Amino acid sequence: MTLFQKKLVATICVAIIVASMTASAQIRGLYPMRIEPEGKHVYINTEGKVILNIDCLLAEEFSQGYAAVCANDVWYFINREGKKAFGRDFEEVLSFAEELAAVKFNGLWGYINLAGDMVIEPKFARAFSFSDGLACVMIGDQADGSARYGYIDREGKFAIEPFLRFLDNQYFSPPGEFSEGLAAAWLPLNDDGDYMVGYINQESKTVIAPKFTVAGKFVDGLAPVSIMMDDEVPPTGFIDKSGNFVIQQAFSQASHFSEGLAPASTFDPKYEKPEMWGFIDTKGKWVIKPTYEMAEPFDGGIARVYDQLSSGGEVYIKKDGSIVANSSILQGKAAGQTGVYKLEVKSVKASSVLPATKNINYKPENVLDGDIATAWVEGAKSSGTGEWLEFKFAKPVEIHSIDIYNGYQKPATSKRDPFKVNQSVARLRISYAGKNSEHPIKDERGAQTIKLDGTVTSSLKLEILAIHENKGDPDCCISEIEFTGRLAP
Repeated sequence: MTLFQKKLVATICVAIIVASMTASAQIRGLYPMRIEPEGKHVYINTEGKVILNIDCLLAEEFSQGYAAVCANDVWYFINREGKKAFGRDFEEVLSFAEELAAVKFNGLWGYINLAGDMVIEPKFARAFSFSDGLACVMIGDQADGSARYGYIDREGKFAIEPFLRFLDNQYFSPPGEFSEGLAAAWLPLNDDGDYMVGYINQESKTVIAPKFTVAGKFVDGLAPVSIMMDDEVPPTGFIDKSGNFVIQQAFSQASHFSEGLAPASTFDPKYEKPEMWGFIDTKGKWVIKPTYEMAEPFDGGIARVYDQLSSGGEVYIKKDGSIVANSSILQGKAAGQTGVYKLEVKSVKASSVLPATKNINYKPENVLDGDIATAWVEGAKSSGTGEWLEFKFAKPVEIHSIDIYNGYQKPATSKRDPFKVNQSVARLRISYAGKNSEHPIKDERGAQTIKLDGTVTSSLKLEILAIHENKGDPDCCISEIEFTGRLAP
């Protein structure tokens, strides 16, 4: 398999994983979080408080009052009190959607209703969730080539007769769910057996011609799609219902929009930089910086992201990027308490400030404005060693970490790169609650995280101990600082 093929397979697999993890989040209020690698889930509310403890290896989102969980290779549903629903187990299940849930029983798939009654008998080789009144199912046998996908209505009758082939290749994904009247599906390009992904309507007519390698569902008139370019991994953009790109192909992967934002990952055609996930708006602009290994769509004002995908590392964040709950914080003695989040600073002062030039100010408040294009620039005659920032909080807080955007991270122009020209911090002293600690800081763009122990304090001081030498401008800069923690009990 070529490098391109391997990366394309990874792209499709992750897209399928993201879709399966997020498609069922229809009833808000309880959210699953793994707090131990071998299992042990909890369900939190939108404030990060643990509501349920579940001793299961897998736990899905609540949807229409029930959540699918798996223990000892058996799937079943629980209610919002954490109790087993319907008194029965299944081989596999999907979450409830439109009052029906796909379940696998004796090797075949059917559907149960909200009372747990089997209302569409198990007779399908595969089955997916209902959306727009229809659900995709598969009949036939993959082994002999007779497998076909179609769409059934709520009575189990085919509204779209099975005509979509099962393609036995590494790029294939099943047809998508209907959303805003359209569904993505692999469709023939010609009579030579070539297929690409396009969109069909509920009359099984092709509405958007097949030309994509990966395609997601439409939300608010936009859908994430990929087109192969120059034998590289196909970067992702968003199309409208005419099939035209509204957000250009600038991302490696992306999921659908939800609550005005869409998860997307960075794209490097040279494969030299790691792929990181963040959130974009409908203009394609980053709203939450790409700093995560994976991200899911927003639901109820919060979204699940992963800072360490291989070992769990689940985090729920708000739309301002602040943390609601972190799986590591919820382990052990912290379980059952409110999660951590972005802390608000009452005031900040600096030892010195460079005077404003050309209507640009360098005040210390710049490190708190959420904009890396602004910065605090010290105004001392020296290189910045010994200068400091002091932060005060309105109430006592537990500080668990500090994110520092070192140097002047304003985007470069063709004539000047502020980050390369201005001095940056090489070593910091952090003082709070009678404690002092020293930390090396790299000369690089993006956030650098310093972990703290959560000691209660009402103020914190950062002092520059050393700078990175050999830059043209003698002034030392810090672009942004974010504190994560919680109000003290």
